[in-house]
Amino acid sequence: MRGADLIGADLRDTDLTDADLTGAFFLTQPQVNAARGSAGTRLPGSVTRPGHWTAWV
Repeated sequence: MRGADLIGADLRDTDLTDADLTGAFFLTQPQVNAARGSAGTRLPGSVTRPGHWTAWV
């Protein structure tokens, strides 16, 4: 998903397991918090890995 424009995207319950979001544009913390991910999901420095993601690892 590098280079994807995520402005306004609804990521609720989206499975981002092992996705590379490092180059995604307009990714916000609320979007990440609403999604599912794993230790392998790569995030840009502007957002942090939600604590609840460990449940899906």
